[in-house]
Amino acid sequence: MKAVVYARVSSKDQEDGHSLDAQIQSGFKYAIEKDFNVLEQFKIVESSTANGRPEFARMVQFVKKQSSKTAIICYCVDRLQRDFDEQYVELQKLIKLDKAEIHYTQNGFIEHKNMDSSQKFRKNLDVLLANDYRNKISDNVKRSRNKKLEEGTICGDSPVGYLNKKRIQAKKEKRKPAEVEIDPIRGPLIQQLFEMYSTGDYSMAEVRSLITEAGLRSKKNCKMSKSQIERTLTNPFYYGYMEAEGMLYKHVYEPLITKELFDQCQDVRFGRKKAKYKRTDKDFIFKALVKCQHCGCSYSSYARPKMTKKYGQREYVYLKPTKSQGECEHCVEVGEHILLDQLASSLKAMQIPEEYLQAIKDSVKDNLEKESKEHKVKLAKFHAQYQEIDNTLKDLRHQRYVTKDIPEDDYIELKTELEVKKENIKKEIELLESDDAEFEVTASTILDIASRAYEVFKSSKQDKKRAILKLLFSNFFLSGKTLVFTVVKPFDEVLKCGERPIWLPSFNIFRNKQDDILSTMNRPMMEGVKLCLAA
Repeated sequence: MKAVVYARVSSKDQEDGHSLDAQIQSGFKYAIEKDFNVLEQFKIVESSTANGRPEFARMVQFVKKQSSKTAIICYCVDRLQRDFDEQYVELQKLIKLDKAEIHYTQNGFIEHKNMDSSQKFRKNLDVLLANDYRNKISDNVKRSRNKKLEEGTICGDSPVGYLNKKRIQAKKEKRKPAEVEIDPIRGPLIQQLFEMYSTGDYSMAEVRSLITEAGLRSKKNCKMSKSQIERTLTNPFYYGYMEAEGMLYKHVYEPLITKELFDQCQDVRFGRKKAKYKRTDKDFIFKALVKCQHCGCSYSSYARPKMTKKYGQREYVYLKPTKSQGECEHCVEVGEHILLDQLASSLKAMQIPEEYLQAIKDSVKDNLEKESKEHKVKLAKFHAQYQEIDNTLKDLRHQRYVTKDIPEDDYIELKTELEVKKENIKKEIELLESDDAEFEVTASTILDIASRAYEVFKSSKQDKKRAILKLLFSNFFLSGKTLVFTVVKPFDEVLKCGERPIWLPSFNIFRNKQDDILSTMNRPMMEGVKLCLAA
């Protein structure tokens, strides 16, 4: 019988050990004993929770292409699967068609077409136990991470401007909290970066150019990109706090800047402080949205007048590559209308039949009503905490500037802690408010827009078209004149449903994914919806 040997580990760290080689060795030994002809071996580094499990899918496709039954040799169940996912279903189809069987070398169990009920039960139990083991590992990792956050110690590598101490040094010092120290070279440059940007005299590109000339490099000693500079300027770690899942946690390391300087930079970013650099007046549809898929350089839009027989002189918009990454054979000038034509097919495909549209809206409404009471109680609690901190801040200011009971250093430290707590509570309030009655209306409106996306887009002006594109799509890349893009959640589900010839199963899929879809409908999306409605 033909066979393949399958071995998997979850991470690069495990790959560096002997686990993969041991699994492969065990598989080949089993194949020799059974006199199997091994066609291929699959040494895979992939988490069992990886989206789509592409490497595992590659093995399944290889087996599917074989003309006769193929044995899949694997060490144990949890190396092959820990869940009843889509790829598991594909593999089960091959077994039912007698095109494959699975041999587990650890216990000699064989999964084949003619298994009796007790054998099937044993196999499914093994999968459930493997899944339970994976979930326990996940819980332990989360507990460990939460403990580190509460203690104020970093999870992973520190940002540019700091250095993680070597592990041997940390062991010698019995892992004192200060595992991270300020980088003597990059640290002062990071301070300079914040100070320069806070003036409002420089754009993000200009401040990147200046700080690069000053000598700032990433930890891999590469020039930092504009997006890396932006992430640096928005990282609260530099003023003493770590961000995790939208919440801030005070860390135990020395801050590089004050929160006041950090806030000044955010004011410049969001336009609360008037920037002195020049901006482009014309609002093109694809302005600052498109990059080359191959070299990563940006595309800029410009208008070019052109004479036509039918309309006389008209203005046409083109996108040209900036060539910021050097010459690239894939970077070519392309007309805006060519990109819009490519988007049109996706916009037209976003359609929900009227009879299902109302049913989905009703389902959304029912789901939100169930959670409404609990949300109101939580919301009232957070509002009370927010007000309490606000009052404490007022009292603190009185003690510092009126009665002068608190020294300046203590005042700044206490004020920063309270402001961070206040900001965390504010985020909790915003999250809860995003599921209130207003959000119910927005959810329905999003479905309305999705069901007539092309019609709304076609009839809109330039600025509204841009708002619609940013609402529906992301990650615009050009490969020559071909536009590659991602459909944003939850609109990708609408698109998938629209592509199916029969809508009833699609409606059930859409409804079953309702919680995932609702979780993507945040405040920025609501603002985008308001812009689209104004079209």
